[in-house]
Amino acid sequence: MLKKIIKNEWRNLFAERSFFILAAAFSVLLIYGIVNASNWLAERSNQTQTLTDGHEKNLAEKQEKVRQGVKASTDPKNPQPDPGDPFEIGMNLHYAVLPFLSSTVFSIGQSDVLPNSAGIAISTLQRTEADKEGFENPLTFLSGRFDLSFVVVYLLPLFVLALSFNLLSGERETGTLQLLLSNPVTLKSLLTAKFLAQISLILGVVLSVATVTLLLTANVSQDNLIARFLLWFLLVSVYSAFWFSVAVFINSFGFSSATNAVIASATWLIPVLILPTLLNVAIAAIYPVPPRNEVVSAIRNVKLDMRRDGEKLLSEFYQDHPEMIPKDGKTDTKDFGLAFVYVQREQKKKVQEIENRFAEQLAKQQNLVKTLRFISPAIITQEAINDIAGTGLERYTNFRNQAKEFDRTWDEYFTQRIFRNEILTADEFDRVPRFKFNEEPLVNTFNRTLYGILFLIIITAALFYLSFGKLKNYRLEK
Repeated sequence: MLKKIIKNEWRNLFAERSFFILAAAFSVLLIYGIVNASNWLAERSNQTQTLTDGHEKNLAEKQEKVRQGVKASTDPKNPQPDPGDPFEIGMNLHYAVLPFLSSTVFSIGQSDVLPNSAGIAISTLQRTEADKEGFENPLTFLSGRFDLSFVVVYLLPLFVLALSFNLLSGERETGTLQLLLSNPVTLKSLLTAKFLAQISLILGVVLSVATVTLLLTANVSQDNLIARFLLWFLLVSVYSAFWFSVAVFINSFGFSSATNAVIASATWLIPVLILPTLLNVAIAAIYPVPPRNEVVSAIRNVKLDMRRDGEKLLSEFYQDHPEMIPKDGKTDTKDFGLAFVYVQREQKKKVQEIENRFAEQLAKQQNLVKTLRFISPAIITQEAINDIAGTGLERYTNFRNQAKEFDRTWDEYFTQRIFRNEILTADEFDRVPRFKFNEEPLVNTFNRTLYGILFLIIITAALFYLSFGKLKNYRLEK
């Protein structure tokens, strides 16, 4: 009997023009979300690839000049540094790049505001090309970029509620509810059949449209995309079931369809829009991150003058670090360039203190979000989708830590050679540090996502249980 009711519900939905309009509009939004994210992903990937290619090209050119025996030129008309000079190479920006995953099309997340590249050099970086590239329209930051996660988190609940706000009230108001219950079927079975019929259609639309669009726009053989897609679809299914349970719970009170629609709208508005906004404001107020002008102030507080204090600074440095003394034992404490490198190292230490505070506050913010995310299913779902897509704060924090470690490696590699007055040989160019991001195992992402999915399942089951309990007192007439 349950199968017959489901088939009958499908026939009723297919007979309504409004269903096809809703389904078509939602499909278009799904397609546009994926395509829009894919275009953004391709653009940003090209930008970061240009950065890394430019650096590798520069290193290759210098290496070739060293092989050819090119030396520094003191010609006043065309002065040229030695191509193997570690100072020139170390000052030239290298980029630590966080690669985008193919699953980024699921959610751009915070990757449009958190840079996926960091400029690495022995100097203090204020406004590097890594900061400048990829400027966005400020209105985009305000409203968020339209992508697949936006459609799922914000619009999918509206689609679900638009179909299911009158699951029982519509039948009662048209006088068909009693007719349906005259058959050997209970009110609980009828509601279950309607739920299964509608959610299967919605998930069918999501699965078919998302699968076809991803096949056309993404490389499914890379970055565990299939596994991430299956995890994403599981999350979307549970999120859809939650909103259906909300609609069923509202219907169980026996209100009119108009009242159900108003309650459903408020139920969507509060957890999807209001609570996340309030949480964001509260977190920023509780754990504010250091402003950028503190970095500038920290650099200015290093009151060292390279011309006035350079000789003294370098003498003390060589005394504290005898391993840095050149092989010939001759130290040039009047070298302006060496004094510049020393001051830059001291400034970077001060900047690192601000960076550590920033990272600490960011970690506190994220921990608070993890704790309070359960107040809103939208926050749970958005965080989980970002994690699956590789655009969440966990992956970005991992990137920042690896970039910071690489910056130390880069600094040590070149400053040691600078203070020892060594020139890079052609073979040493191949040993110049290169950044490679180490991805965490996919199982870590699965474990983090699982908590949110299980919580949504528990809440959904509880709402269905309460709804079925209230059906015992449901009025069959208006």
